[in-house]
Amino acid sequence: MKKRINAKSEKGFTMEDLIIALFVITLFAGLIATTMYSVYQTNARATVTAQMTTYAVQILEDIDKIAYEEVNSDLASKYRGKFAIPDGYGLEINVSNYGDGTPNVEDVIKIVNLKISYTLAGENEEFTVTRLKIKEA
Repeated sequence: MKKRINAKSEKGFTMEDLIIALFVITLFAGLIATTMYSVYQTNARATVTAQMTTYAVQILEDIDKIAYEEVNSDLASKYRGKFAIPDGYGLEINVSNYGDGTPNVEDVIKIVNLKISYTLAGENEEFTVTRLKIKEA
């Protein structure tokens, strides 16, 4: 009895198998990289928003502590240094009297508008809050 030798082996990978495997791996790697970048951006936005909120709370608490007469629109540079707010963050404080333009209204309430902003990945993130400062007797 003669044994037949099969010249074509069933072992190993063909070139087609390798090309398909590389295509599938590349596809999934692209999806995973896109998802990771999206998660990174979301995490960075959340971190920046949390930091802006922290700065806003610190500033507004300090405004509550200072005298009514000291509250003005020139406080931004003072608070930038006091709370070590980095240059990447924009800080604006606008103060107006509640009764501006109305005759016979006593100056006892100021409106404090605080805006903190940051540019992340070409998009501007803003946190704005308005607070009243009331003159104490």
